Amino acid sequence: MKSKRKVLLALTINKHYFIRGVVRYAREHDWYLVTDMMYTGRVPLGWRGDGILTILGYRKELADFIKSAGVPTVAITLVNDKIPLPRVEGDNVKIGQLAAEHFLERGYRHFAWAPFLNDVMDSERHEGFARRLDKRGFACHLLPQAHSLTGSVWQENWAERRGRLIRELKELPRPAAIFAYNDCVAADIMDACRDAGLLVPEQIAVLGVDNDPDICDCAPVPLSSVVHDLEGMAYQGAAMLDRLMKGGRAPKRVLRIPPKGVVTRVSTDIHAVDDVNVAIALRYIAEHYQEKSMAVDEVAKATSVSRRQLERTFRRHMGCTINQHIVRTRLAEVKKRLAETDHKVVAIAHQTGFTRPSHLFRAFRKIIGISPKTYRKKQATKTRTPASERGAGRSRIASVGAPLALAKPSFSPKRKSSRKH
Repeated sequence: MKSKRKVLLALTINKHYFIRGVVRYAREHDWYLVTDMMYTGRVPLGWRGDGILTILGYRKELADFIKSAGVPTVAITLVNDKIPLPRVEGDNVKIGQLAAEHFLERGYRHFAWAPFLNDVMDSERHEGFARRLDKRGFACHLLPQAHSLTGSVWQENWAERRGRLIRELKELPRPAAIFAYNDCVAADIMDACRDAGLLVPEQIAVLGVDNDPDICDCAPVPLSSVVHDLEGMAYQGAAMLDRLMKGGRAPKRVLRIPPKGVVTRVSTDIHAVDDVNVAIALRYIAEHYQEKSMAVDEVAKATSVSRRQLERTFRRHMGCTINQHIVRTRLAEVKKRLAETDHKVVAIAHQTGFTRPSHLFRAFRKIIGISPKTYRKKQATKTRTPASERGAGRSRIASVGAPLALAKPSFSPKRKSSRKH
């Protein structure tokens, strides 16, 4: 009987997406996975097996162990480039490009990058972000890095770094869009914004990477995030290791897995406008458009100005009245539900804030140009999710869409544009 291949998971972080991808490949190819290190954190000195899958990190003892193990090894994602291992990683340049497009689609003109360690992945994400902005004529401000590392020792004075970060956040022209190295850095940025009295997302929009639900849903404001295909990276890393264990040659190039998209939550789910009261009004409409009783007076009460003043500034910034924007927001959701669900049009009318189905039919034909029924038929070739399977969650993978929730207001002065001349 052929013995199972024994593979060590030498992971410095316990991400279930990584584990799921490796386990899926292991089941398909009858591997035996050694998972002790994921839970003990200890390097298994004296271990003997057929191969190693690792996220190397900055632990010298792990690097030394891998060097001495003498078995095929594949790195899943690049954290430490000191050992030239065959590896599979996310396409960090494309992650940066996707982040830039996410903000550009929302009308932002002022941008900043929040680094972690200024390592290889850091610089690649920054490069993709900054180059895409540069092509559109925009500059990218560099915020202080989240941490510093000397050898394998973390070096930082938290209070000093936080004070410097708050000062720089206050100096950013607004509204500003900040792309952070990962979700942890993004959450830290939002916490610093709160300390600085800055409103997320009305004044500062923040986007992370990894889509870690433990961070994104518990951040000061629900955090938008670029979605890594971590499971796909791990699966492809396992496949690469399998080829090496069978005597194949190590690939000359790094296998880069593109990101899946952006999960949009509250932290970026707004259109950039210079007037904070208009931004608050947009957020209020996004939060309450499903309520049939919502009216312009209620929208104005959420801001710090009168209804008349809000209506004037809203039209100037948005090119439409508040009522027109409410209808457009509702119709955007109607179109989404027509395309993605089997709900009847009458039910959709009630779900999206129309007081009567006839009002939906009239507005849809006037603005979209066709009836809801005709629109649904045109979308029939697309995949439709049954109503029973649709979640009620407040996030979605996309780069565009109607805003979702309201953040509490705070106010700051407007700043000049950072558009390059």
